[in-house]
Amino acid sequence: MIFDLDGTIADSQEGILYSFRLTLDEIGVAASDEELRQTIGPPLEESFRSLGIEGDSLEAVVDRYRDFYAKFGVQRAQLYEGVFETLRVLDESGVRMGVATAKRVDFAHEMLDLLGVSTFFRTVSGVSMDDTLTTKKQVLNEVLEYFRPPHKRRVWMVGDREQDVLASIFHGVVPIGVLWGYGSRDELDTSGAEFIIDDPRELLELGVDTGGGEPACFANLLCPSCGAPSAGAPLCAGCGLAISDFVE
Repeated sequence: MIFDLDGTIADSQEGILYSFRLTLDEIGVAASDEELRQTIGPPLEESFRSLGIEGDSLEAVVDRYRDFYAKFGVQRAQLYEGVFETLRVLDESGVRMGVATAKRVDFAHEMLDLLGVSTFFRTVSGVSMDDTLTTKKQVLNEVLEYFRPPHKRRVWMVGDREQDVLASIFHGVVPIGVLWGYGSRDELDTSGAEFIIDDPRELLELGVDTGGGEPACFANLLCPSCGAPSAGAPLCAGCGLAISDFVE
C-alpha cells in the first residue's frame, strides 16, 4: 500500500500555507486563501504557475519557498485522526507500505520522523534534491520499482488529490481517494478514483477487485496457498506462509 503524505497521512496545511504566504509577500504577489489551499498536493512548480509565476523567476521562487518551509513549515504538521492506528494494524498484518509524495524527499523523511510514523514505511519517494524526480508519476514509479510487485492490481495508492489518482491509473495500481485531505469528492471521482473513503480506518475494511476476481482486504486476507484467512496475523494460520508474501 502506497500513501501520499500531505493531505493523506499528515495535515500539513498550516506550514505549507505559511511558507507560501511568506514567499508571495516577499515577491509582491497576492493570492486568496482558497487559491493557496489548492497549491497543496501538486508539485511546487505547478502550484506557483497557477499563481501566475512563470519564466526565469520560477526556480528562484521555489527555492525561496523551500527555505521558508525548512525553517517554519515542516514542524507544523500533525497526523490525521485514525492514521497512526491504521498504519499500525496494516504493519502488524504484514502489509508492505511506502510513501510517494510531491514534497521534497528530505522534508518528507523529516516530517515522518517528527510524526512518529517513519518506521511503518519501507521506502519513501519524493521530489529529488536535484529536481530530476519531480512528478507524482515519477515518485510513484520509484516506489513500485522498490517493491517490484508481481501484480499491480494488488497495490493501492492512497491519496487526496487528482495527481495521486492519475498517477495510480498510469501505473496500473488501484487508486483510493480520501476525503479528509485537500481534494474534493468531485475531483477524486472525476479523475477516476475507484473508491473514495471518509476515514483512514476504512482502509482496514475496504475490499477491491484485484483483477482476478478475489477481494483483497488487508485486515483479513485469504491465503492464496491454502485459503485460510490471515485475521491480521503475520503468518497464515493454515500453512504458515508469511502474510507479506501474498499481499503484493
